[in-house]
Amino acid sequence: MASRATINERALAEVRRLSHGGRDGPDLLAAVVARLGTAIPFDFWCASTTDPASGLMTRAMASPAAADPEAARTFERLYFEHYHDEARAMAAAGRPAMLLAEIAGGDHRGSPRWRELLGPLGLGDELRGAFAAGGGLWGTADLARDAGARPFGTTEIALVRRAAPHVAAGLRAAALRTEAARPEPGPSAPGVLVLDRDGRVIRSTGAAEQLLADLEPLAPGWREAAPLAVRMVAGRLRRVLGPDADGDAGQLPRLRVRGRSGRWITLHGSLTEPAPDRPAEVVVVVEPARPEELAWLGPGAYGLTPREREIAALVARGASTDRIAATLHISTWTVQNHLSNVFDKVGVRNRPAMVRKLFLDHLYPSLFG
Repeated sequence: MASRATINERALAEVRRLSHGGRDGPDLLAAVVARLGTAIPFDFWCASTTDPASGLMTRAMASPAAADPEAARTFERLYFEHYHDEARAMAAAGRPAMLLAEIAGGDHRGSPRWRELLGPLGLGDELRGAFAAGGGLWGTADLARDAGARPFGTTEIALVRRAAPHVAAGLRAAALRTEAARPEPGPSAPGVLVLDRDGRVIRSTGAAEQLLADLEPLAPGWREAAPLAVRMVAGRLRRVLGPDADGDAGQLPRLRVRGRSGRWITLHGSLTEPAPDRPAEVVVVVEPARPEELAWLGPGAYGLTPREREIAALVARGASTDRIAATLHISTWTVQNHLSNVFDKVGVRNRPAMVRKLFLDHLYPSLFG
């Protein structure tokens, strides 16, 4: 019989193989969770890909127990109240694996997530993985055991910690992959959705529906349960504009997600002014992403510094060397030096090639063969 250390090493080797095997994000996460399960027994799991710029979920999957409508509603509420910020804090602190007990200050029973979601499902502590790379959070995964089962051990936590960089690299590569083909670039006009206080879509434009259909098939009755990306923007909007908003005040949510066609789509939200005869409504604008909106994406893959990212984004907007120097309050020589470094990292020789490789390839991949 193989030793525990051998089982862990085999699981890690398989996670590395999966992470560099060209899978898309959701398929990769599901495969990784299944493989980790051979070394880390668990009774419940959930995982998601995320927009590295905002940290919001773009695709989600979970054990069948999470499909219960009440559990799903509870999860979504707790996501905006706690989970979203906790996962981003893990990424920022370089903590790719943590127990819920540690996040809750020493006892998982002190976590609202356990009291309101995991506990009622008959679960105990949870082992969370946060997959971060290039300054962004690309995905998360959570494993939980039944209440009363043995707790997760240090070697199991260490296995998730060691696996996390490989999974993050795989998720980032999936987001950057440009092999998807599409015969038409699709609708270019922005679309608009209006949601009521319960999150139901009460009005929509045709352009919005076409773009949403690129994210996931719109089944009959989809207005009662909008696609995940729409719910993420609406939920975050209520959070940042709510009475308990803190540092997020004024930062309206914006989410970038790659469609099934390979094109990137942006969603951003706002609130209408209330009227005497109706409350404020959530408005979500859905539109094809613009090159400068993906400044986090290509540069994140090439290890550009924050200053190099700024300059690359300004170049994408058509700014000249003089204009960049004036905007950033640096010399033109410094601009040219940074650009030279960017060219070397990206593997190009001029600005047009840099813009294409950093930004445009990820917007309409098929247009560049």
